[in-house]
This record gives sequence, C-alpha cells and structure tokens, in this order.
Amino acid sequence: MCAGKRNKWLLCIVAFAMVVCTLLTMVQPIVAYAAENEISFDSTNVLDDLKSSTVNGQPFDIKDYPFDENKDIQVINFVEYCYSYKANLRDNYGLYVYIYNPKGMNLSTSDKLNKIQMAVAYDAEGNPTDYAKFSLEFCSKTDSGDYKNLFYKFKVIDHKVNGTYFADRVNSNARRYDVSGVEIAKYGSSNATEYGVCGTYIFTGFAEGYGPDANAKSTLSCDIEYLETIELSVKHTFYRSQTSSLGAGHQNQLDTVYFSVPKRFIDTYGKLQRIKAEWYEYKTKEILVTSNTDFYNAAKDYIGVELGDTPNEFGMYEYVEDIGYSLGIGAGKAGDMYVAQWGWNLGTGYLHVPTNALYYMFLVDNIEEYDPYAETVTIGGIQSNDLYEWIKNYSKSYTSGRLPIKDGKISADLFESDIDSSRKMNNENGIIKNGYSYYDFDADVDLQTLSSWSDSDPSFWDNWLNFGLGAAFTGGPNEASKTVPPIQILNASDLTGSNTEIAERLLVNVADVDSIKAEYNNAVTVNGVNDEEMVVVLFRFATSDYYSEAVDIIELNGGFLWSDKHTEGQAYIAQESVFLDFDIIQLTFNKDGVYTVIPVVSSPIDIVNDITPPVNMPDETSWWKIALALAFLILLIVLLAPVLPYIIQGIGWLIMLPVKAVKAIKKSTKNKKELSDDFDYKEE
Repeated sequence: MCAGKRNKWLLCIVAFAMVVCTLLTMVQPIVAYAAENEISFDSTNVLDDLKSSTVNGQPFDIKDYPFDENKDIQVINFVEYCYSYKANLRDNYGLYVYIYNPKGMNLSTSDKLNKIQMAVAYDAEGNPTDYAKFSLEFCSKTDSGDYKNLFYKFKVIDHKVNGTYFADRVNSNARRYDVSGVEIAKYGSSNATEYGVCGTYIFTGFAEGYGPDANAKSTLSCDIEYLETIELSVKHTFYRSQTSSLGAGHQNQLDTVYFSVPKRFIDTYGKLQRIKAEWYEYKTKEILVTSNTDFYNAAKDYIGVELGDTPNEFGMYEYVEDIGYSLGIGAGKAGDMYVAQWGWNLGTGYLHVPTNALYYMFLVDNIEEYDPYAETVTIGGIQSNDLYEWIKNYSKSYTSGRLPIKDGKISADLFESDIDSSRKMNNENGIIKNGYSYYDFDADVDLQTLSSWSDSDPSFWDNWLNFGLGAAFTGGPNEASKTVPPIQILNASDLTGSNTEIAERLLVNVADVDSIKAEYNNAVTVNGVNDEEMVVVLFRFATSDYYSEAVDIIELNGGFLWSDKHTEGQAYIAQESVFLDFDIIQLTFNKDGVYTVIPVVSSPIDIVNDITPPVNMPDETSWWKIALALAFLILLIVLLAPVLPYIIQGIGWLIMLPVKAVKAIKKSTKNKKELSDDFDYKEE
C-alpha cells in the first residue's frame, strides 16, 4: 500500500520517462499522475497508467503509438515509485518499465528471459563503472480489443549487487538510474532480443508523504540525459586442439565470440582493456554417437532410463537383457575378471565405472577420426544446431530437476552436477561456476592457455597408458601448447593465406573463417554518411576440456562373457561445456590510465558447439595391435637375454615358494605330531 500510515486515498505522483533510443537523438519526459488507494502499483493497468500521463504538458495520446511492423520495441516510460530515504516507508518503492510494442507481438511474461541492464557502481566523478542485469516481472498488458499487445508493463526485480540494493546506492536528493537497454523475448522464443534505452534518469524531490516533511505536497520530478552505449552483433566460433595435458580422449576447447566496434570509441577512449560478460555454464553428460543401426534401435527406448546403480555382493552390476547390447571403454579381460574404464549396461562379470542412464544418442552414417578441417557431418559428428535442439526438446526425465533458465524447460539430467575444476574462478573480477557466471576479462591478465600432451612432460608409462605401446617409444602425440590473449583486434595481416592457415593462426573453426572475413571487410568499408569505420574484436572467453573417446558396442550372447561380440569403431561418447544466455555487458577502454566503461546493447546467444569424433578411432581389424605386442615381446627378450636365466630362475623360485611353504607346514605339523606322540608315551 502506497499510503503506508493512512487508510485513505493518497495521490502518488509518479514520474515517467520516455525514451526513443538512437545514437544521436535525445528524449523527452512523460510525467504521469496515478491515483492509488490500497492497491499496489504492481496491479494498476498499463493503459490506465498511460492515459493519466502527459507529454510536454499535453495529455497522452494513443494515436502517437500506432501498430507498425517496421518499428521495433521501445521503452516509453521508466518509473520510480514511492521512494523514501526512510527505510520504513519503502515497502512500495519500485522501478517500472513501460514497453511500446508496435508489431503487436505476443511477448513472453517470463522473468527468466526479460531483463533490464542498469549501472550499479560509479566513480568519484559520478561516471558509471559497472553494469548488471535485473529481471523484469510482468505486471500487465493491453490484452484485448484494438490495442491488444500494444503496451506492456514490467517491474524491475531488485537484487543485491556487491551487498547493496538500489535504495542503498542512490543519492536521496538525486536518484540516478542509468539504463542502457532492455531484453524482451517473444513468446515461445529461447532467447530475448535487447533493445537500447540509452537513458540516464535523475529523480529529485519526493511524492507526497514520502519526503522529510510528511505533510508537504509532491515535489517529485525527473530529468533525462543521453547515455552512450555500444550496440554489438555477437557471433561465435570455436577451436579444438589435437591433444590435452589431461591425456587420451581429451582436447582443449577454446570458445571465441567476435563482433565489430565503432573505431571512434578506440580513438576517443583508448585501448579496449576489458570485456565483461555473463552466461550460464554447464558440462554435458556423455553424448553417445553411433553408426550401428541395430544397436541404436535396440537402445533408443532406454534414453533417460535408470538401469540401476547398486552392485551385488561381488561389486558387479546386472544388465538389462532386453536391450541385448552393452557399451564399454577398454572392456577386456584382466586375469579372470572382465574390466572396463567405463560402461553402460555392461552386465554381471565386469568391474567398471557405470553410467546408469544415457541422456543423449545420435545415429550417423559413419564415424571417422577427428579432422579439424573436415565437415562435422562427414566425419560422423553432430552439428551444434542438432545438439541444441536435443537439449531444448528433451523431456524424458527430470530426476535432477530443471535448469533455472529458459522458463525452466531444460532438464538438468542432461548435465553434470559441476563444471571442469580448471574453469572455476572467484575473485574481484567475477565468478565462474556451474550455472550463473560473470567475469570482467582483462586483455593483459586473463590469458587463455591450451596445454598440450607433449608439453606436459609425460613419462614412458604415461605415454603407454594413454596412447599405447608405440607411443611409449615415440613420445606420444606431438603438439605445442598455446597461450593467447582474451581480446584481439583483427588487422588485415591476420586474414592472409588459406582458410586453414587463418584458422590455425586465429584459433578458430575453419568453417567460420569466411564469416570472420566478411565481418572484417564490412567493418573497414565505409558506405556513405550513415556508415562508419569499425574494428573487429575476437573475444576468447573460455578454455575448457572437450572429451571424446571410442566406445565398444558389446552384443550379449546368453550371458557367456567370453562369447560376447565386441564391435569397435562404430560408437563414441563426448562431453563438452556449453554456455547458455551468453551476454556481453560492458566494454572498458584505457587511455593513458584513464578508464571509461561503456555499456553494451547486445542480445544473448546460446553457445553449443559441434560434437566431433575422437582423434584416434579404433580399426575393426586390429592386427597391428597384435603385431606391436609381439614386436614388443621380442624386443624385451632381446634386451633381457643376458639376465633371462636369472629371471626364469627367480620366477621358478617364486612359483615354488608356495609349494615349499606347504611342505614346510606339513613337515612342521608332522614334527609336532611326533613330538606329541613321544610325550604321550613318556607319560604312560
């Protein structure tokens, strides 16, 4: 209730501000007078509010806001309601946004998609130094008649930033709100679109009953100033190394976004020093890809089905006979036990790391080894769009709940409970963790490092265990580690040579090189007075672990383990990090030690990369493995020939040791018995 202490009608004067944002136009305020009794301002009707407003002293006229398919969404009103410097009078304090929707689209009312970006910190001169997003709570809209969906009203959902709320940050005598943009989603859309607001709203005075003099009439007013912003169109690419310091099956995945910035910002404010972004980061569970149609048809009905996670008294897992197939990595015989590094539905007799359920499965025509310069589909990979559609449309299980984004429609079962430990950060620049993350990347500090296998100084045994017997002698795969800055301004020399050479130089996907070239050419080409010269920025924001390893498909034959058929080269699993609702918040420029923060108007994007096969896929004909093993055995015999008799003698001694022990025990028992009989005889 706005009245607070009174049980009667109270006229609350609310200042509205209208903004039609371009880089060159200023805005005019709307001042509205809203009568209110015991009903919260959250529930007043959007059109009633607008009809009570005035523009430049003239009553609000709805004819000034027609339907128009050629116009974009605009913020026409920004409201501060019932602010008081007295904490006990802030129950109804709030900030409200009024949307003019000229296309009449059915907009989402979800506070998980709709947001507003505002300044949350200032320097000593009053310049904004940090921006953050705030969710928008739907209040009302024109939902019928001639003006259906034309106007929407939202309330800003305040939350703590660095331990403070809006009421704590504003100056009571001049409450300043710097609003760079709003993100509004169309109903059914996965992502919002950001629209520029570009307004600094300064409210002075108080509504009646909320100032230092409780009996004074309202003195509330609002001034509007232009807020400089940068509008970005963000695109994404990625790069994968051949190896990783983590070993076999692992690759470094470097995620990069690129965009164009007007050159005048760098000319005016200096070097692009920092980029602040936010996103939701998750690590997928095992994504199974197979070219075996029979297995796919047998297993597809078990996607999302828990097969059980309780071993029997021998530490072994039962399998579902109806499936008829199992999966295993390194599934083979060790001594008299069957073991595997990883398995699904492996069955009794195997010791392994079990996966209780599969949540992804894709059928492809064939599977070849990873080639960074080949088309994803050609080598048996999964395109990013197909994987993203699977994530959005999966509905088989919600055992772990739902992700706190996208209207809560995405199953958390698709993702691990945590991200790579190497990805986690928590310092003054931000937090990177499972789920919501944000970070202000510094061009000189936050370098991205892709650590290779060869540069990790692996031992003879490391190479053998990870890449096989041959690698133990050759030293394993040879690839140099790479370290790159998070922010790079492109120049013409970066784009010389073939697409393959450019991809290697810039650490991007070769399939995206033409798009990057087009971005650069468009940036440096000025077409007319309404165009301006731009610079292209590569923003490398994440280095994560990509895992892809071949899996054996095991056809079960009546439970006789030694007769199970292993099929190699027709399946693999993969895991990758995804970055949902990735959004750039602000750019910071540095000119001779003077830092200038400019907020960004940029629509969030979802980053889900292609799934690619392992670097090394097994061959169905593994004769070379046998040949290598025999060669190694012969080599060992040659090397050990001088001491071989002693080794054989030692082995014989070890073999005979239990026999000798048994004889010794028997002899000891016999001696004790004879001694006992002799003792009994003497007693008699």
